[in-house]
Amino acid sequence: MLAYSPTRGFTLIELLVVIAIIGVFSAVVLSSLNIARDRAKDAARMSNVKSLKTAMESYHIDNNQYPQLLAPDTASNVHNLMPFLAPKHIPIISSLLIYDNDQYVWGPDDSYGLYIYSDKSQSYCRTGVNVNPEWWGSPPECTF
Repeated sequence: MLAYSPTRGFTLIELLVVIAIIGVFSAVVLSSLNIARDRAKDAARMSNVKSLKTAMESYHIDNNQYPQLLAPDTASNVHNLMPFLAPKHIPIISSLLIYDNDQYVWGPDDSYGLYIYSDKSQSYCRTGVNVNPEWWGSPPECTF
């Protein structure tokens, strides 16, 4: 028969230290995953904006103007571009651009602008051709 040995097993303090270390590691990993998720969303958004800009240029080549929604210099949601661009110029406008309330404006001087949300900066930026700064105030130029 085995005799009881007091050195066998872990003490409560040792177990608590291990649990605390695991907690710290998991917090670091989860924060890194959130940062990576935001970067991935921004990368997808950049790709979607580039595709949308290419579709806009393709539409302009075919029609000698950019899509004309509402009145000139009036903002509209990006999803309203679908009848103009799909399916000939772009298969679909990404839901990332629709649900963030991204906007489109066209100008009478053969111009257009896109107002795009960025998770990285948690703010909006603008891009397009001959973007009128009065359309949205003065958000920064998109870096993509």
